[in-house]
Amino acid sequence: MTEVTGRVRDVAGIPVPGAVVTLVDSSGQQIARGTTGGDGGYRLPAPGRGVHVLIASAPAYRPEAATVTVGGTAAGPDLVLESATGLGGVVRSATTGVPVADATVTLADARGEVVGSYLSGQGGEYSFGALPAGAYTLAVNAPGYRPVAVAVPMTDASVRQDVELAEAAVIRGSVTVGDLPRPWPRITVSLLDEAGNVTRSTYAGEDGRYAFHDLEPGTYTVVATSYAPVRQATHVGGGPARLDVRLT
Repeated sequence: MTEVTGRVRDVAGIPVPGAVVTLVDSSGQQIARGTTGGDGGYRLPAPGRGVHVLIASAPAYRPEAATVTVGGTAAGPDLVLESATGLGGVVRSATTGVPVADATVTLADARGEVVGSYLSGQGGEYSFGALPAGAYTLAVNAPGYRPVAVAVPMTDASVRQDVELAEAAVIRGSVTVGDLPRPWPRITVSLLDEAGNVTRSTYAGEDGRYAFHDLEPGTYTVVATSYAPVRQATHVGGGPARLDVRLT
């Protein structure tokens, strides 16, 4: 059985250990697969003769492919891997500049497919490695802050993208209904902007509490509405009955 052997290194000539090397035939079927050793060397069995394709890939590197002709003796090319573009930065508060830890940093490609998700570290740092060039969207959110989405174009160089999060405004409180005994009727709480338009609407809880999160700075009006329950008896005989109820 013929073997395909060679080495995988980077552009500086340094061996790349742990790279995955795959041998496929002309139809794309996998023939053999292995990983490089500490010296970047690989050795794959090739049961058949002919022209095949050798593929090498490793984290933080761009994959590389080469054509190899398998004959009666061991043969194989040395593959050179180029470093892939990377993306990293720091998440900070836009108000204080303090790093925001445990922020969820999500990266999506041009098709909207999520490439990866990362929690920022204690210093607000995040990083994504081994990214092909292209257009990406970086979305960041954290409790107590407004979410942010940033367009990030990736080229052949690593990109640093720091993100500032604005603190999110919150309106919370409670609604009471005079001397009316509980359970209270359902209370609708609406939030109006400066123009009087309803921007949010919710129901108060059983304890009367309500909250509106992630608000833009501005002046708002809170309106609570409900109706006291009304009970009115009526008798139903053999025919139709009408009962009008007045809510006050």
